Amino acid sequence: MNRIALLSLLFSLSTLFVACEDKSISLGFNTQNPTPENYELKSSLHVLLNAPESISADAQQSMTATVNVLVHSELLSAYDDGTGRFLLRVDSASYISDNRSVEETDHIQRYLKTQAVQYKMGSDGEMSSVHFDDMVALPDVGDVDIRRIFLKVQPVLPSSPLAVGDSWERQQVLTDDNHKQSVVYKWFKLEDVFDRDGVKIAKLQMNIRYKQNSEDDAQIMESSDFVLGTGIILFDIAAGKVVEGELNIEGKMRVIEKKSGDTIPDLRVRQKITLRSVRE
Repeated sequence: MNRIALLSLLFSLSTLFVACEDKSISLGFNTQNPTPENYELKSSLHVLLNAPESISADAQQSMTATVNVLVHSELLSAYDDGTGRFLLRVDSASYISDNRSVEETDHIQRYLKTQAVQYKMGSDGEMSSVHFDDMVALPDVGDVDIRRIFLKVQPVLPSSPLAVGDSWERQQVLTDDNHKQSVVYKWFKLEDVFDRDGVKIAKLQMNIRYKQNSEDDAQIMESSDFVLGTGIILFDIAAGKVVEGELNIEGKMRVIEKKSGDTIPDLRVRQKITLRSVRE
């Protein structure tokens, strides 16, 4: 009887072990034969000039700007090493700001609509050789670079299988057109796996931190402390693609205007980025 009980216990433990193993999942982007996708990418930026507490909130200087674009993503070439070259093209765009003239706003919208980005990506989501196709002249603003917005919310996945609760870290290097580099440190956690309309979705928690170090024709923007962000990514496991993403970023930085040489030393920046797959 004891022997039967022991065998039953061993069988139960082995069954439990297999069940636990079955709960592990592998995440990877489809870089070989993905279907073309359309995404709504939105960035809401709020910049506030830090002021003494004696200054009321209404009297503080601030700027808000919202970029809302519909982008089309498709595979251009699949390579034998498992990577692929993709095109990310803006099909429609809107731009709203409370400190831009009508002419500036129109020019920025035209600029946004000409943005088409090519990049190489591996199955882990790591992007390289990111560059723009030919575009209209860059306006004197630093908040409408689709590459930088998209890269912030892009997840980087591990090569090994995951169980709910597992976490991992990755680094991404962002390079601007003046070859200035900034490293984005990203931390992820597999928070949940669930079914939505018959599709198995992985819910990822994401934290990022980086030091701002960018430059364009109009200004230099830099930070001495880390800019921090936290958000959620929803990933379609079978299709190998992001279906939703949200990231909230906050930090302090300074801006150096190239034309005048003026420096704005103490800015608080808040940015919310959302990405959502849409159907035509």
